[in-house]
Amino acid sequence: MIGCKKKKDQDLVQATSSDVSTTQAFRILEQATYGPTEDDMNEVQSLGLTQWIEKQLNSSSAYDSSTDSHQSHLQKYKAIAKMSEPTTYESDSDFNNNFHGRTSDYQTAAWFENALHGKDQLRQRVALALSELMVISGSKQRTRFRGDSLASYYDILAKYAFGNFRTLMGEVSRSPGMGIFLSHQGNKKFNSSSNTHPDENFARELMQLFSIGLWKMNQDGSMVKDSNGDPIASYTQNDVEELAKVMTGYDIKGNSKFGKTSRKNGEEWSSPMEFNSSHHEYAAKTFLGSTIGTEGQSNSDPSDLDQALGIIFQHQNVGPHVGRHLITRLVTSNPSSAYISRVAEIFNNDGTGIRGNLKEVVKAVLLDVEARETEYSSDGNYGKPKEPLLALTQFLRAFDVKPLDGWKSRTNATMNGVYQFFYLENIIGQSPLRSETVFNFFASDFVPADSHFISNSMVAPEFQIQSDTVLIKFHNLIRSSLNTNEKNAILENNTTLKDFASGRNHSKQNYYINIDSELQIFEYALDGDTNGDFNNINDSEKKKAAIQSLLQHLDKKLMGGEMPSEYYTALTNHLMNMNWGKKFNAKEARNVISDAIRFMVTSSFFMIQK
Repeated sequence: MIGCKKKKDQDLVQATSSDVSTTQAFRILEQATYGPTEDDMNEVQSLGLTQWIEKQLNSSSAYDSSTDSHQSHLQKYKAIAKMSEPTTYESDSDFNNNFHGRTSDYQTAAWFENALHGKDQLRQRVALALSELMVISGSKQRTRFRGDSLASYYDILAKYAFGNFRTLMGEVSRSPGMGIFLSHQGNKKFNSSSNTHPDENFARELMQLFSIGLWKMNQDGSMVKDSNGDPIASYTQNDVEELAKVMTGYDIKGNSKFGKTSRKNGEEWSSPMEFNSSHHEYAAKTFLGSTIGTEGQSNSDPSDLDQALGIIFQHQNVGPHVGRHLITRLVTSNPSSAYISRVAEIFNNDGTGIRGNLKEVVKAVLLDVEARETEYSSDGNYGKPKEPLLALTQFLRAFDVKPLDGWKSRTNATMNGVYQFFYLENIIGQSPLRSETVFNFFASDFVPADSHFISNSMVAPEFQIQSDTVLIKFHNLIRSSLNTNEKNAILENNTTLKDFASGRNHSKQNYYINIDSELQIFEYALDGDTNGDFNNINDSEKKKAAIQSLLQHLDKKLMGGEMPSEYYTALTNHLMNMNWGKKFNAKEARNVISDAIRFMVTSSFFMIQK
C-alpha cells in the first residue's frame, strides 16, 4: 500500500521503490512526461514516485550553464537554421538580419527534439503547461517569420518552470515575442494632440488570463460573492487603463524606429525588450487598490513595472488560478476544491515563507492524494482527455521515434538529426506555440454538449479540439506513421533509410519509428524463434496465442496494463481475420502489429488520461 504523509493541510503521497506498481509508474509518466518509455518506467519503479519527481525537479538543465552539454530551445533553433540555410545563417548575428515565413519550423523542430528526447521531461512538460497559460503564438503572427522569438520565449517558460512565478511574470512581460503578440511592444504614453492612449491588450490579458482571472477567488478557487450573491470582479476597466500606462516605453532591442519593426536590420527578437524613456508614462498609477508613485524621467528602467507585477503577484487569486491551471494540464480536468486549495496553499507559502515557488507547486500537484491514489483515478469522472499533441508524443516515444537523416530543407540543404512536423496544427489542431488566439487551443471552462457533463457541471477543455475532424486526421497520422514512416515498412521498398529520406523535403513529416520489439515478441510467441519467417502465421491456434502475447505487451506499453477485456476480444477478432496468404507472412505480421497499435492508440481508452 502507498502510505500518506500530511504536510499542513496537504496530503502528499510518499512512495518508495517497493511501493510502485507498473500501473502507478505508467500513470505518473503520463502526467509528468511526454509519454512513458520502458527506461522511464524502470527508473520510476527503481527510485519510487517521490524520488523520481525530486530527481526531475533538481536535475541540471540547459539554463544552468551556457557552455555545458545541454542545449536550450534557442541554441537548438539556431543550429537547425544554420543547417537548413547555411548561406543565410553563417553566424549568430545573421539571425538579426534575416527573416522568412518558415523560420518557425525550426522552433517546432527544436521543441520536438526536447519533448521527445529530453532527459528533463518534467521541466519540458511544465513548460508546455505554462505556454498554455501565458500564451503567445506563431500562428498568423509576425513572430512566425522570426522563429527565434518563439524559441527564446519557450526558453523563458522552461527556465522558470521550477523557478518563482513572480520572476516568470517579469521575464514574460519583457519578452519581445509577448510584446509583438499582445502589442505592448512600442507602446506609447497618452498623446493629447492625437488623442491616442496606451494599448491595453497586454495589461488586460496579464490579469485576466495569466494571473488572477475575471472574478475574485477563495483559496479553493471558488468565487467570492457580494451580499447579493453575485461574483465580484477581480479588476476593473480603470485597472486595465492604469496598468497599460506601466507598459509604455518598451521596444525590441536594436529597433531603429520606436514601435515599428522590420524583422531584420539588427533587431534582436530573442533578447529582452529595451526601455525608451521618451515614450513612458511617469505619472502615478493606481490599480488593484494600490498606488505606484510618480517617478522622475530617467534613461534607466523605471520601477513601476516591477511594482505593478508585485501588486498582481500578491493578489489572492494567483495561487488558485495558477494551481488549478497546472492541475488541469497535468492531472485532471475537474479537481476538487480541496485539491486546488492544497496546491494554492503551497503557492502562497512553500513552507519556508516563499510565495510562488513553482518547484514546490509542481511537486504538490503531482504528489497530492488526488493525483496518486486509485480511489480517485477509478472514479468515472476523474481524469482528462489527452491533448492531441500529447497523444502523438506518447505514441512516438513508445515506438522509439528518431529523425530521418538526409531529407532536404527549403534551400535543398541536407538535414541530419532534425525533425520536421509540417503544419501539425492543421492536422491535429495543435502544435507548440501555435494557438489561434491568446485564449489557448481550448477554453478552460469548455463544457461539451453532452448531458453527462452538463448535469454534473463538468468541464473537458481538450474536447473542444478533439473534434471528429481532428480525430480522423489524428488517426490518419498514426496510420501513415505505421505504414509509411515505420522502419521495416520503409526498408521493404528502399535500400536504406537515407534512400527514403533523400526523396523527402521540408513539406513532409520527417521522422521514423520502429516496431522491432513487437515483431520479435509476436514471432517468438508464434514460432519460438525470431528469424523473420513467421512460419506458423496460418496456424489459427498459434496465431491466436501470438496475438494475445502481442496485445499484452502493447497493453503494458501503451495503456499501463489497464486495457479493458472487451478491447482484447474486439482486437483479437479483427486481427484473426487478417489473412495475406502463404506468400506474405512477414507483411501480414507487420500489418497485424500495425493494426493492433493503430486501433489502441486511436481508442477512447488511450485518448483519456486517468
